[in-house]
Amino acid sequence: MTSTRAVLFDFGGTLYDYRDLERGSRESLRAFVDWHGATVEDAALVAAYRQALRKVFYDYLPRPFYHHRDMFRDALQELAREIGLEVRAELLDRHQALQRQLQARDFRLRDGVVATLGELRRRGLHVGMVSNIDQDHLDHLLAIAGIGEHFHSLLSSEVAGSCKPDQGFFRQALERAGCEPGATLFVGDSLSQDIVGANRAGMRSVLIWSGDAEPPVVDQRPAHVIRAIPEILDLLR
Repeated sequence: MTSTRAVLFDFGGTLYDYRDLERGSRESLRAFVDWHGATVEDAALVAAYRQALRKVFYDYLPRPFYHHRDMFRDALQELAREIGLEVRAELLDRHQALQRQLQARDFRLRDGVVATLGELRRRGLHVGMVSNIDQDHLDHLLAIAGIGEHFHSLLSSEVAGSCKPDQGFFRQALERAGCEPGATLFVGDSLSQDIVGANRAGMRSVLIWSGDAEPPVVDQRPAHVIRAIPEILDLLR
C-alpha cells in the first residue's frame, strides 16, 4: 500500500463540532424573527429552519460551485416563507453579523486537534484544509480557532471556484499538496460531500462520526471511521 504523504481536512463538523454553535444559531434565528415583529415559538422556529436549510442544501448540492452566503440567505428566505414573514434585506446582513459574533463566543476545536496537527507536521506530512466555505467566513473562523499556522495549505470553495463533492475542488487540493490521491488521507464529516468526493478522487477517505449510533450504510462508504481526531495517527502506523 502507498504510504501516506498528505492529510487533508474539512473544517466545519470535522475540526469543530457544529453542535457547539447550535445555541448561537438559535439565538440569531430568534433575533431575526423578533426584528421582523413576528411571534413564533422557539421549538417551531428551529424545526422550520432545519427543514428550510435541508431543502435548500439539497437544491444546491448538485451545483459544481456556489457561494455559501447565498445558500444560507436562501435558507432564511425559505424559512420566512414557511412562517409567513416578508423579509427585510437589511436584516439578512444584521443576522449574519450577529451569527458571527455568537460563533466567536461559542467556538471550540474538537479535543486533540492542535496536538494532532502538530504531530502530523512533525512526521513530515503535508497538512491541508479543504473547506466548503466562503473565504471571508473561513478567515473569521481561523482567526477564532488560531490554527492557521498549522496548515501547509488552506483552500476554500470560494477560492477554488468549486464545491465538494465536485472533483475540481479535490484536484486543486491535491495540486497544492503536491501529492497523488493514493498517498492522501481526506478527513471529513459529510458523507455526501467529503466522503463521496474523496472516494471519487481516489483518496483514502476518513469519516469523523459523532454520537453513539453507527453511520448510515450508503453506496459511497469511507475507508475508515473515527470518533476523535487523534485516531488519525493510528491510521498512519
